[in-house]
Amino acid sequence: MSALPSEATIPRRPLGVMAALQQELGDLLIAMRAEGAVETITHGKRDYHIGTVHGAPCVVTLARVGKVAAAATVSALIHAFDVEAVVFTGVAGGVGPAVRIGDVVVAETLMQHDMDASPLFPRFEVPLLGVSRFAADAPLTVALAAACERFIDEEGDALSQRFVTEARPVVHRGLILSGDQFVASATAVDLLRAAFPDALAVEMEGAAIAQVCYEYNVPCAIVRTVSDTADAHAPASFVTFLTEIAGTYSSGILKRFLSARG
Repeated sequence: MSALPSEATIPRRPLGVMAALQQELGDLLIAMRAEGAVETITHGKRDYHIGTVHGAPCVVTLARVGKVAAAATVSALIHAFDVEAVVFTGVAGGVGPAVRIGDVVVAETLMQHDMDASPLFPRFEVPLLGVSRFAADAPLTVALAAACERFIDEEGDALSQRFVTEARPVVHRGLILSGDQFVASATAVDLLRAAFPDALAVEMEGAAIAQVCYEYNVPCAIVRTVSDTADAHAPASFVTFLTEIAGTYSSGILKRFLSARG
């Protein structure tokens, strides 16, 4: 009778790592290629990069922008690549009054602010699921938040200098909103705050990813760096932050997160 394989000999299922835009992945693919062989598979007009990065087996891909694109991508990660969990990194607009540009928001719950099938179903509730808020996986979220805290502890002073402010970036945990619109007006922010007083940030993919993971019982975690305050200055602030700074955050956070898993 042959012995059962030990945990050390059982191949680990990979972690799915997603971002909407290339800049939001930072140098993750460069680090993956430096660490060893990378297999790239094109599936559904997306490239999925399979390899090891910072010691952890991963499938890295771009979701592109919006809820449909994100849902399609995470579905492929689950069904075609058999990932054990999903982590999404990117930027977002700040909604919470205490959230500033340069802060980091780790989702504890996510919801679609533009979901409205009323009066057939309650506003914001996903029809037939009976759920409006989707919880991120608790252990994965704790680990991701810890990586964010380490990043800020070690890089916060340098980041403050880049923002020309004495305030160090802060890591927040709570509600992130998602919708198929780029929020860029004070009026829109006020409406979101009135409807969701506990919301911290708004973006365009996270709640769709959380819903798919909920339906297939796959752990997920979402981290967002605040690139703008979702007001009239948001387009210019978003572009500047995305091109000049976003990669620094993603690279630093993911390096610490993945190294702890490896």
